[in-house]
Amino acid sequence: MTLAVADQVIMKDGTIYKGKIEVDTEKAVIIGNPPFDPTAYLLKAEDIDKIIYEQYHPNPPAERKRGFLIESRVSGNVFSSDQLSFGPATSLYEGVGFRVHPLLELDGGVDWTPFLRAKNPFSVSDGATKRQYQDFWQYSPVFSARIYPFFNKKWKTEPYVTAGYSWNHQIPKGSGDSFTGSGWLVGWGAIRPITTHLFLEGRFIYEDSTYDTVQFLGRQGSIQPHIDQNVYSFSLGVSYRL
Repeated sequence: MTLAVADQVIMKDGTIYKGKIEVDTEKAVIIGNPPFDPTAYLLKAEDIDKIIYEQYHPNPPAERKRGFLIESRVSGNVFSSDQLSFGPATSLYEGVGFRVHPLLELDGGVDWTPFLRAKNPFSVSDGATKRQYQDFWQYSPVFSARIYPFFNKKWKTEPYVTAGYSWNHQIPKGSGDSFTGSGWLVGWGAIRPITTHLFLEGRFIYEDSTYDTVQFLGRQGSIQPHIDQNVYSFSLGVSYRL
């Protein structure tokens, strides 16, 4: 079997060899056709009439393209807070984005954490009623931007840096109450093509959040002092990029 697009060596006796020229010297040429034909042919220069080189223009999976994307990630999160700290937890992110330029991508989605358990019970009181919470779930709309500083490099794995903002909602389970806040995030990661459109991704994110509003017994109030929370996230995911 021969390649549809290939180099050609035409011998003086009329024989034509097609494939990929692997070695070309003044004395000899080696041409093969892997993986279709395991045999490589050593052809003496004195027997060669003509060599035709085909111009190859592959469309690699890592080609940097503008366009729409859908992505999903699973994250392992570690929390740190003086007021309300949780044990390690897993979250799921679903989102969309658009790579407006090979250098710049804009993303948005929702991060959902179904199981959060406080290391110590957290108490809220309005002066008449006091409640303690220990088990929570959380959802966070997130907007972020990525910069691909090496977009013009022909690397299969493409690193990036990212920064963004999140609007966070923590809901104590079975209470009807909630805490709301926001925070900024920064991090870095890399994507690597699996196929032309499907990419694997890994990343690390640091997020600094503040919770300043509480929904308590059907009424909204401020949290004093504010709850400050640091989150360290390690993520793996996939994206489908058009």
